[in-house]
Parts: sequence; structure tokens; C-alpha cells
Amino acid sequence: MRIRERYRLATTTLYASLCTAGLLALTGCATSPASIASPSASPTADAPAFASEADALEAARTSFTEYQALSTQIGHEGGVSPERMAAVATGEVLAGEITSLKGLSSEGLKGTGALAFDRMTLQSADVNSAHVETYLCLDVSATDLVDSSGVTVVPANRPLRYPMQIGFTFSRTDNRLLVETSEQWLGSNFC
Repeated sequence: MRIRERYRLATTTLYASLCTAGLLALTGCATSPASIASPSASPTADAPAFASEADALEAARTSFTEYQALSTQIGHEGGVSPERMAAVATGEVLAGEITSLKGLSSEGLKGTGALAFDRMTLQSADVNSAHVETYLCLDVSATDLVDSSGVTVVPANRPLRYPMQIGFTFSRTDNRLLVETSEQWLGSNFC
């Protein structure tokens, strides 16, 4: 089995629980996320997007926090209007989130609990273009996915922490980082 296919199979359950769990964490939050702490000026062809790699990492941390919050909120709402994820994601992550959240809606499922992450470290950052790659530990231990009767549909033996590699790209239109790629790290588990 190819690595990509194995990854997709492994993340099917993860996406379902992540979307639901992530959505639950945002209950009571605003429907659209706040703007990410970003450089003082919008990046131009001549100016770097971030003053330092530390600034890039902080913007990535803020971006991923808002991404999880919105995903959680939509999950708590049963996957309604998943296109809202375009405020915090782009590319393959946006497409995957929309598909997963629509799946919640069509199956009558809702997320509960809250997603968390820790140990975010910088893999690489181009401060000029503001393309940032990070590693983090995704914690789904406080999340669940339930049917209309409140019965869990998540396997009891699922892993509770996942090592992830997350890529971000800078949106000049929104003057913020958006989550662009998200893959489970298949190397040594650093969580």
C-alpha cells in the first residue's frame, strides 16, 4: 500500500474526530476568527513578511489556534457551512476540511470536546515569502464524535496524540498566514 493511501486511511478517523472535536472547542466563539498577529506592514516584493523566524513561528501558532477553533465550532454545529474554513485555510487543507465537515452534516454527526496542540516547533520559515513549516503534537484526547443520540462513533482504541507537520502560506489579501498543508508525521513519533 502506498504511503499516501496509508496516510489517507489513517487520517479518515482522525479527520472525523478532529473536525468534530475542533468544532466543539469553539462553542461560544465568534463565527469568524480574528486576524492573526502579523507583521506591522503587509509584505511587499522588497520587504520581508516577518522580522524573524520567531515572528513567523508566533504567526503560525496564532494561525493554527484560529484554524482549530473554527474547525471545532463548525464541527459542534454538525458541519454546517464548512466553506467558512476559507478564512483560516487554503489548498489541500481547505478542500479536506470542507469534505470532512460536509461528511459530518450528511451523517448527522457532531463533535464534542476541544482539540489541542503543543510542542509546535519551526521546521523552516522563509521570512520573505512567509511560507512556514512546523511540527506539532495534535491532542485529540478531549474530543469525541457523536451521533444524534449522543453515542460515540470514534473507536475506543484510537491514538490520542498525533505528530503532525503543518505548512502555512501567507495571504497578501488577508495579511495573515493560512493553513495550507497538514500531514501526520510518519517518522519517529516526537509526541
